[in-house]
Amino acid sequence: MIVAFFSFGVEIATPLTKRRNAVNLRQFYNKPCKISPIGEKLMKNSLRILVMAFVVLMLAAPATFAVSSAKSLYASAAAKQKANNPQGAIADYTKAIERNPKDAYAYLHRGIVKGVLGDSQGALADYTKAIELDPKNPLSYSNRGVEKAQNKDYDGAIADYTKAIELNPKYSLAYNNRGIAKSKKTDNAGALADYTKAIELNPKYGLAYSNRGSVKGIMGDQEGALADYKMAAKLDDPDAKQWLTSKGYTW
Repeated sequence: MIVAFFSFGVEIATPLTKRRNAVNLRQFYNKPCKISPIGEKLMKNSLRILVMAFVVLMLAAPATFAVSSAKSLYASAAAKQKANNPQGAIADYTKAIERNPKDAYAYLHRGIVKGVLGDSQGALADYTKAIELDPKNPLSYSNRGVEKAQNKDYDGAIADYTKAIELNPKYSLAYNNRGIAKSKKTDNAGALADYTKAIELNPKYGLAYSNRGSVKGIMGDQEGALADYKMAAKLDDPDAKQWLTSKGYTW
């Protein structure tokens, strides 16, 4: 079993409202006053500063709007995915990409949805584009590795999982999935090491125990395999439970 980490949660920043002290302009202008030359110069400089600040604000506004708009689309896509409307989610991520062709987040998450729908080639293309735009995101490599493994490109999958681990040495899921790819290439010792590392990083990783149990069985360590299956079952792994039940074991 190969598991990709899906991230649909989107945190939306709420705009902060600023309160300013009100100025009673009528009262101010009704008071007779005389502005000294120095005061007049200060007022002119203050006006220049205000104008410059306004220009900076106006220049920044499009970027601020773009970020806000993208986050709204992310939230909409996540909601549609949870509501079992993956095509709607894809449409939202596509719209985000149309507005910003360098949106690595949108490419990554559109790839996730495509993968769920079985569009492996579409998912691969989106993950590759996400990596091109943001080569430091381990999730993009890990998920592309999943799709490569689904297409039986185990060497490519191992390379992607390895890159994900380089970027995040505590990425237990990437270790587990790399172990699966190594098992497919009959590198049982390598798979065993990866499953063990995944468990070391996440002691409650039931799937990794189940997978390690499988490879131990292949390597002839039946006692070790049974112990791992029982631990996986205790951690609520369905495959381990099914196997143990079929063999008459309890856990």
